[in-house]
Amino acid sequence: MRAIATLLLLMAASAAAPARQAPPQPGPQAPPDVAVVKFNWRKERIPGWEKNDFGASVESYDAMRERLDNERRIQQARNAGNKTEVGRRESAAKMAEDARYSKAPANAERPRDGYRYKVRVRNDGAKTIKLVDWDYVFLDPETREEVGRQLFTSEEKVKPGGEKDLDVFVLSPPVRTVSAQGKQKDAPAFVEQVVLTRVVYSDGSVWQKP
Repeated sequence: MRAIATLLLLMAASAAAPARQAPPQPGPQAPPDVAVVKFNWRKERIPGWEKNDFGASVESYDAMRERLDNERRIQQARNAGNKTEVGRRESAAKMAEDARYSKAPANAERPRDGYRYKVRVRNDGAKTIKLVDWDYVFLDPETREEVGRQLFTSEEKVKPGGEKDLDVFVLSPPVRTVSAQGKQKDAPAFVEQVVLTRVVYSDGSVWQKP
């Protein structure tokens, strides 16, 4: 009887205990053989702007919309790896810009606002890299919410064991708006990250961020 009672108690305790689940396995966030060494961005040649890293140039709404549409079309062609289409769209954008400013007053200055984004990557693998898709991401330092993202494609050959600076110059600022509400005086405006989303190797193999 004592053995039966002990067996019943053990069965009851087992039934009452919650089932343990295996912890989820984190998915790969970066290619195992490519390392981000460092990254930065800067604003270049912006005469007439206020001393604010995230200011905006003075332009009409229609001009701004046309410029952003042209930038988006050019970036889409870059992402597709179509150099011929990139050249065609860049030429069309320049012609539109020249036409717009040819109608401006003689003393009007062409805006020269631009941003250069850079990341250095290191190839720790055995295969040569020929193309990298990478995103420059800006997060709110308090909420960690994403407030800006720039998407780039760089066709650069990186040999095994080598490093390469990927450098892109665009007209788009890191973020469109900046709120200083609730920020401490010396607090950083953003937390910056670089995320590798796709790596194409010279042998035709591809790593894609899940």
